[in-house]
Amino acid sequence: MALTSKALHAFTAVAEELHFGRAAKRLHVSQPPLSQQIRQFEHDVGATLFLRTTRSVQLTPAGRLLYARAQRLIADGELALEATRRLARGETGELALGFTHSAVAEVLPRALRTFREQHADVTLELRQLTSSQLVDGVKGRRLDLALVRLPASMADPELEAIVVARNRMLLTMPAAHPLAKLRAVPIRRLDGLPLVGYSFEESRHFHEIVDGLFAHHGVQPLVTHRSFLPTLLALVEAGMGVALVPTAALPRQTDAIVARPLSGIDKGRDVATLHCIWRRDNPNPLVTIFAEVLRGQAERR
Repeated sequence: MALTSKALHAFTAVAEELHFGRAAKRLHVSQPPLSQQIRQFEHDVGATLFLRTTRSVQLTPAGRLLYARAQRLIADGELALEATRRLARGETGELALGFTHSAVAEVLPRALRTFREQHADVTLELRQLTSSQLVDGVKGRRLDLALVRLPASMADPELEAIVVARNRMLLTMPAAHPLAKLRAVPIRRLDGLPLVGYSFEESRHFHEIVDGLFAHHGVQPLVTHRSFLPTLLALVEAGMGVALVPTAALPRQTDAIVARPLSGIDKGRDVATLHCIWRRDNPNPLVTIFAEVLRGQAERR
């Protein structure tokens, strides 16, 4: 039985007009093809839907039943189409977004606020994880997007990546530390100095930047412990050693820790980047929309 959308619309037009001529005009077709379409429709349904005379057209009991059901079908179909269009436009749907600790203060709040203002009906799932977990989550399709510190060793052709922030790495230390008196700390002063480093497994991006920086300049601090943010800052405050920390992760108000830039280093060696990553084959339209919000923020910054 060919109960098509076109046939239902033709049937409902005749049922509402009770006149084939007016219904044909409403549907922008001529009357003979419409009459033929309705007869074929009745044949497919297996019931007479209209009583036709030379003076009038009336619905049969079967026609009245089908008309009531057809109205609901058409309304539901239109709602389904509109819901689908809204989803395709990114007005509704779900977005799973992951982020690192250092993205919380700098990028995430403004991006979420802008996105929510424009897409209030979207359901957001937020997950704070380490960078390696975020990369695995995006590659494994458990996350749509991630704000992540992406080391070169974790780059993947399946992933699209854009830089959304760049942060200078500053030397953090207890306020009473002798180097805190300096406006900038020469990198050579860190040779043999107790230092809290970054874990390779949980903070690979910072691990590669910091260890690469020291190796490039021939400096060997005494690494007392390896950790990740924000635990690393607590270890600095506890006097376990100094540490290089991105500006985005520094506490806004504290008297216990001070931060100073390094001097005597090659340009760009003390810069960490924050990326937004997603799978190139992710079909979720919200991925592109959120990425554009982040791209716009980065350009303004």
